[in-house]
Amino acid sequence: MSEHSGYPGAPPGWYPDPAGGPGQRWWNGYAWTEATVLPAQPPPPPPPVWAGASPPRGPASEVAPWAVASERLSSRTTNGLVDHELAMVTVARLAVVMPAVYYLVNLAAQRVNADQLRSVGHQFRVDWHDAQIGKTPPPYHGSGGVSPVSLIVGVVAIAAVVAACIWQHRAASAARALGIPSRRSPAWGVGSWFVPIVNLWMPYTAIRDCLPPDDPHRPRVLHWWIAWLVAASVSGAAGICALFSTGAALVLSIPAALACLAVIAWAPGIVTAIAGAHRDLMARQAQSVGALRG
Repeated sequence: MSEHSGYPGAPPGWYPDPAGGPGQRWWNGYAWTEATVLPAQPPPPPPPVWAGASPPRGPASEVAPWAVASERLSSRTTNGLVDHELAMVTVARLAVVMPAVYYLVNLAAQRVNADQLRSVGHQFRVDWHDAQIGKTPPPYHGSGGVSPVSLIVGVVAIAAVVAACIWQHRAASAARALGIPSRRSPAWGVGSWFVPIVNLWMPYTAIRDCLPPDDPHRPRVLHWWIAWLVAASVSGAAGICALFSTGAALVLSIPAALACLAVIAWAPGIVTAIAGAHRDLMARQAQSVGALRG
């Protein structure tokens, strides 16, 4: 090669850096120079975006037809889930307050039937004492202290709980389709209400995650949840105390009633806030699809 090129070695050019560098170094035909070039660097990855936001798109002519079809299919699926949720908003607003109404009715019934409840509590003490000494307790002929109104409201509350669970599953499914991040699946969010221990916090996170992370109504969900825990626990404690002490039951009934009123005041607004957030996100996605089609 040197005889035809006129150089004692290889002709001038860029060659792999003999020093072991990542690029190439210039050989002038006689010796290595200080000139080096680095290999082409790959482009940096795009910045992450929230899953609920629509990524910027180029002109419609640059979008592949299959991408348009996929976008339309996803939009129809999301719209269907949101529509199913919105169809239950009115029913859900009523359903979410019925358990608190049931507690309020029970608290009122405890005051009306205080003497009967104390009689039931006295019979419990007699039965317990007789069981300790091996004696057969006498039959109890008094009233059970259960109000017919409480039974009727209880049946309505059970139906309301079923409706509220259906709404929660639909709302969580719509939130997931809209790209709102969530920690629980829709089914597990509903089922967590009926699992001891985890039902102290997991239903709260399931409802909260139906709202976008930056939604201003998320703190209201926490307020509602605290009121719900107080209403459920203190109402139960008041019911037990009513069997043995009217005064203690009355003392517990006051914070329990206030917590129930807070639940009734806040719960419907949460349903409305979730529906409004989902409606807004669906409208934004519709605008993105319209721009894609254009």
